Amino acid sequence: MRHKKQAIYTLLALALLMLTQSCNKRCQCYRYDGGYVEYSTDDLESLGKTCSDMIYYEGLATQRYSMCEWKY
Repeated sequence: MRHKKQAIYTLLALALLMLTQSCNKRCQCYRYDGGYVEYSTDDLESLGKTCSDMIYYEGLATQRYSMCEWKY
């Protein structure tokens, strides 16, 4: 019984940790010169784009970034 309570508390703590970490999620886009630019979820929302859409930022005909992915 004691181990079940401990397991439940551990799972609750992990769930709480995961919830707080998701607030810091950022879209990281890698430039062709090796640098990168980060966009917050608010930035993407205001631009009306998803993280993967940022490769073609501002509607350019060619790719602006080599890759965009979520970082936590």
